[in-house]
Amino acid sequence: MIQQNYILHSFDCLNTATAARLHDMGLCEGCPIKVVQKYPFHGPVIIENDHQRIGLRYTVFTMLTGAE
Repeated sequence: MIQQNYILHSFDCLNTATAARLHDMGLCEGCPIKVVQKYPFHGPVIIENDHQRIGLRYTVFTMLTGAE
């Protein structure tokens, strides 16, 4: 699988707790991320930022990146 790069957009669409947790892990608006793995059937998406891998729900990933 080819690793894809994305830029994170607005965190406004997320609930407060999720946005705060992602911010605590070093993610912010405008941060570049790399998709390491996408699981089938809208499963989790593994992203990498600053050599840290984070698993996100598919819906959270699409809200942050605008990707499908």
